[in-house]
Amino acid sequence: MKSVAVLIMSLAELKYIEKALSTLTEQQTHLEMIAKLLEIEFTEILELKSIEYLNIVTRVKGEESLKEKILRRRYYKRYNDPKRLIYHLSDLIGVRIECRFQQDEYEIYQVLKQYFSCQDEKGYHYNKTNPNVKLFLSDQQPQKQKNGFKIFRIDGIITDTDTDLPFELQIKSLVNTFWSEIEHKIMYKNYNFLLMDELLTEMMHSIKNNLSLLDKQLLSIYQNVEQMNNKSDNLQREAIESVLTRLCNNVFSQKLKEQMGFNVNIKKDIKTIVKYTFLKPPNKTASFMNKEENIGYLLTVLERISVIANTSIEFNVPIILEREPVCESTFAKKLVPYFIHVMNKEFHWNLFFKILMTIEHQDNVGDFEKFLGFLEHIYQSTPAFMQVRYLLYAQLGDKAEQVIGDLMEVVANCIIKVDDISCIYEEGVEQINICLTEAMLKVTPRQLTDYDHWLEQKDQVLSRLHQTIISSLT
Repeated sequence: MKSVAVLIMSLAELKYIEKALSTLTEQQTHLEMIAKLLEIEFTEILELKSIEYLNIVTRVKGEESLKEKILRRRYYKRYNDPKRLIYHLSDLIGVRIECRFQQDEYEIYQVLKQYFSCQDEKGYHYNKTNPNVKLFLSDQQPQKQKNGFKIFRIDGIITDTDTDLPFELQIKSLVNTFWSEIEHKIMYKNYNFLLMDELLTEMMHSIKNNLSLLDKQLLSIYQNVEQMNNKSDNLQREAIESVLTRLCNNVFSQKLKEQMGFNVNIKKDIKTIVKYTFLKPPNKTASFMNKEENIGYLLTVLERISVIANTSIEFNVPIILEREPVCESTFAKKLVPYFIHVMNKEFHWNLFFKILMTIEHQDNVGDFEKFLGFLEHIYQSTPAFMQVRYLLYAQLGDKAEQVIGDLMEVVANCIIKVDDISCIYEEGVEQINICLTEAMLKVTPRQLTDYDHWLEQKDQVLSRLHQTIISSLT
């Protein structure tokens, strides 16, 4: 008899859930429209108050989530009518304001408290310009969750044709958004099974604490950069490069130590890669960024590093290029087969390109092609060589580019011959720059009057340049 009673109760629960899901499906389009209106409302509020934020995300509760919540909270015992339940779910509609730092969560919350300044008889706060959207701001914020962590979670209602629809507003920084996804996938969905696993619980708390520490570090960096607004573009860029170099070095060194079991000195690799990221931003010619671009790109890189810090990276494994690299210059064409060979043969080359492609996080071939362009540019970037370039163009016109191409072919051949990653580090680049400048100052401008004159002495100049570069790098 007991088993029959259990079966009857189960069937009753099942019908309850089916009716609730049916109601949710029927109202889905309408609820999504309401969610969009809320997105527009909070976007306008934040922009009106000139508050920085990253994104506003809305969602309507899904069927699986509703089904799980009905069973977990035993709503079928609290609400006889499943349709009535739907319109009493506090998180029927979810609104999430995403921001960069945890400090920003507090600032956004304070702005909302100031904006929703009027209060109705039920304790909800609203603004006179739109009394249909209300927030319950009397609760202590941020709220403490069962796991011990805090979250800005605010109940709200939006009036739709005399019906109050509930919604839940959350304010989350990057690290807290990332943490929530981890917790939901690992803990929330397996809560009963993992409840007594103290080791896992401690590990999750450790991850959360590390994320909070990273948030504080990123905020400190951002604030320091903001104070550099009055500095010149070059000084600002150098300061940002220094900060990012240290941060990237810390993140990747730690990951290498955890995976490889020993320390690896990657400071020079990181310094070269960071300089590359500032020289050649997407859709921009080969020149350094200005002040506004510096700050914007810094934020992009910081957000990328925060993701990398909590992502598994497989070092010392083959790098796969999705397609054949496409290059125009002789310099790049010479280096393509060499780099492809060493990146999957030698540890330091593999490590260098793995870090570069992890930070850039586009397609591997695109990153590879852009880096070759960066190298070709950076070997000619000293003021002294820029003067040589000017003299060449003054003497030879368009033919100057062919002379420079001949010089860069020698550089590529020397990199291959020396066969050492130090060639692309700052010291190696400086040595090659010096050799290039000295070699050309001996033939310009008096001895190089036209292109035919260059062809007459080309082999001798290039041979001497080759020997000088090899000698300076070995």
